[in-house]
Amino acid sequence: MATKISAEDALALKQLDVHLNPVWQLGRNAILAWTAGRTGLRVAVIPVRQLLQLLGSQPDLLQGPRYLEEARFGDLCRSARLEPIDIVTSLRIGPKEGYVPWQNIEGIIKRYSITETPHRAVMLFDIVGYSKLDPLHQIGQLNSLEYCINVAHRRLMGWGVKVDLARSTTGDGFYVWNRSVGLVAEVSLLILLVMVLGENELERTQERHGLVPLLRACFSVGRHYAYYQIEGLSPRGYDYIVGDVTITLARLIQKTETGQLLIGDFVRPKTEGGVDMIDTPAFVSQTDRYFRKLVGREFNGVSITDLGLSLTTWRDKSLEKLVIGDKHGLNHAAYNAVARLYRGGQVPLLIGLSGEKQSGAGQTTAESIVAELAASGR
Repeated sequence: MATKISAEDALALKQLDVHLNPVWQLGRNAILAWTAGRTGLRVAVIPVRQLLQLLGSQPDLLQGPRYLEEARFGDLCRSARLEPIDIVTSLRIGPKEGYVPWQNIEGIIKRYSITETPHRAVMLFDIVGYSKLDPLHQIGQLNSLEYCINVAHRRLMGWGVKVDLARSTTGDGFYVWNRSVGLVAEVSLLILLVMVLGENELERTQERHGLVPLLRACFSVGRHYAYYQIEGLSPRGYDYIVGDVTITLARLIQKTETGQLLIGDFVRPKTEGGVDMIDTPAFVSQTDRYFRKLVGREFNGVSITDLGLSLTTWRDKSLEKLVIGDKHGLNHAAYNAVARLYRGGQVPLLIGLSGEKQSGAGQTTAESIVAELAASGR
């Protein structure tokens, strides 16, 4: 984790950015790795096209930090046939007192890099009927959604639920994710999602001007790449993501109904790099346990008396698992989720759609998919 540094080192970090920008060549190149050098740091720079070709034989190349110990850095440069570039700086890099930890420099390096995360939670908010609104109402509803995200984020941070929030717009909504990784970070993001929907629902009870949106939302965990787009002649100050998880969410949201919350069917390690896995139902159960620890907290001036998150079930009590097909003939599985938030004597906030309220348009059960495949002999 990045730590506080001196004013002189802070200035040197800004100057480091000036040195890195030319080797980046307006996005033509990416920094594959870096290490501490005798006069500053050494970077391995590679054209992005060459990097993408290299991933075919080394698929894990972009996972983890860009910082490598000197020996591993040398091995990588030799295997990729790259000549390291020396960046001269007054920064002294290392764990010693008065030195700058590599994590502080990593934040700058990543702006010129592409990184892959095998498992990260992402949520997608979509404003229903956005394209049919006039421009002023579009602005108003986007602003209202951003406000709810910001308020929920600030509230959770005040409650000790850590979320390093990032987002990118889809035009009529937002992808939102936690820059921190790990199971706890992903559980925290799902809690944030429920609180955002709760905040939006509360705003709707006071609606007068059509500026509070009707929402539908999805959440899933999966693989993605993070990168920084060009703004002017430099990388933007915030990252973008693209990959399996965003594709899944984009497909799910197309069939998600107004007011519905879908959670993708996924598995992820219980610990980073571990072999024991946790699936969606277990993940939601763990989130529910964390969620209930918020009982007694104040939500808009009223104490929370009870709350919970669960996946809906069929009449036989089996989980309601849905399979949504896309235009490419691929299927994306998800669960229908509901949350309830009780606040003193106030009307409860109900989030999501219970099974009996769904029309089921465009959705099929996993069992029907299996039956269809069996009938076709596949």
